[in-house]
Amino acid sequence: MAFNELYERYWEVAYDIAYKQMHDEDDAKDIVHDVFIHIWTKQGKLSIDKSFIAYLYTCLKNRIIDKARKDTLKIKQLEILRHTLSEEDNSTMEKVLSKELEDQIELKVNSLPGKMKEIYRLSREEDLSIDEIAEKLSISSQTVKNQISSALKRLRSSIHSFIGLF
Repeated sequence: MAFNELYERYWEVAYDIAYKQMHDEDDAKDIVHDVFIHIWTKQGKLSIDKSFIAYLYTCLKNRIIDKARKDTLKIKQLEILRHTLSEEDNSTMEKVLSKELEDQIELKVNSLPGKMKEIYRLSREEDLSIDEIAEKLSISSQTVKNQISSALKRLRSSIHSFIGLF
């Protein structure tokens, strides 16, 4: 009963926090459900020193960071694959698929908000470091990191279907 009360009371708050960070309804719901499953499986073993909402927020933050790391890794793997495919002498089908992937990435990059697109291009196409971009655009390094992370999340969502093809 106590778990049900916590779930009913805090699910919407947790979802709002996750959605604001992830900008994806399904991902936000998955993260929140994962956190509540964690709480359920650890019942009786949890030692919450602060308020429950502080504990919940920390759990959400950690899960969101873990997901972002996994998503970034997927994007990097796709970029490596794209470069590998474009450098090798590929069959016609591989070239077509590679071109489709590049087109999808380019379309999504072009649909990014202005500053995010600029930061992504400086990072990925001009190979500038986070500090170099921050200095060039007169913004903080953390803003650059956040914008790159957000751009990669958006790119991942649009090219997810291509993963199975390769």
